[in-house]
Amino acid sequence: MAKKKKKKQASPYLVIAVILCTAALGLAVAIALLAMAETAVPPVAESSSQAVTEESDFPSEDSREESTPGADSREETNGSDIQVSFPEEESSEEPRPEPQPGLGGEIPQFGSTRDYEYEVGLRYSVDLTPYEQYIDPEDASEYLLLVSPAAPLGRDYEPSDLIYIVDMRAGRPDYYSYLRKYAEKALEAFLDEAAMYGHGDIKVSNGYRSYAVQSTLFNNYLAEERARHPDWTEEQIYNLVATYSNPPGTSEHQSGLCVDMHNQIDTNSTFDGTPAAIWLEENCYRFGFVLRYPPDKQTVTGIKYESWHFRYVGRTAATEMHELDMCLEEYLEYKGLNN
Repeated sequence: MAKKKKKKQASPYLVIAVILCTAALGLAVAIALLAMAETAVPPVAESSSQAVTEESDFPSEDSREESTPGADSREETNGSDIQVSFPEEESSEEPRPEPQPGLGGEIPQFGSTRDYEYEVGLRYSVDLTPYEQYIDPEDASEYLLLVSPAAPLGRDYEPSDLIYIVDMRAGRPDYYSYLRKYAEKALEAFLDEAAMYGHGDIKVSNGYRSYAVQSTLFNNYLAEERARHPDWTEEQIYNLVATYSNPPGTSEHQSGLCVDMHNQIDTNSTFDGTPAAIWLEENCYRFGFVLRYPPDKQTVTGIKYESWHFRYVGRTAATEMHELDMCLEEYLEYKGLNN
């Protein structure tokens, strides 16, 4: 019988060589694919400063809280949001509060009012463009005039810039219907804002009053109190009337810088504590006015609380008085302007 030939087996070295070649080919393919993927990635920004500028147009919530906006960094957008750029260095100052939205929508387009809104954290609802110069005059010293028994006005004192009050109550005599120009223009903006908050029925009942008119009023009040208190002395009656009406020459109304305004039938205590009275008292400083006779300052002013009596002093002084909780007498002493 013929012998069967044995089948020749593959060399182990050949198997290893095949495996290594296959692995090398796979690695080359992977490298080629990776190179192709890298060419599809868009190039990065040329500089880091360019990337910050592009991102700062839409800062995140965290970036808004961490950044400290300055007067030069604020930019107007669509009126519903205030964009700020990122500061180059961290600031130790506390960030200003974000202004609360008013009912009037967009923010006015001028710098000084924008700065003021940031300072107090409140936005105006009305456009103050026509009124800005009157609300916050460059020189407010003449509007800090103190009129009181200790600082009376002369019999012939009458301001030369009196104009008619736009928001005058119907039926009031003309001799009550005037105010100094800056005070009247600021008052227009003040009451326009009040109307935005639902208090459009507030009207002025008294503006400028001459020495002669004040004399007539004061004498009428004396007669009324004599009838009510027949057993009182003239001194007692005079002192009582002086708590709610100033003797001629000592009334702020003669200055042409104050108004009585309310939404009641007449000027009396029924206005106290009403929503309109509260709103006027809380917002008057933003338009250059102060509540002249607050309830807690009677020992200083000598006049009882009058929720309807507002005095123009200019926004800067009014805001300081508001923040310091001072009446006009205290503020003038604080500033060294009472001599």
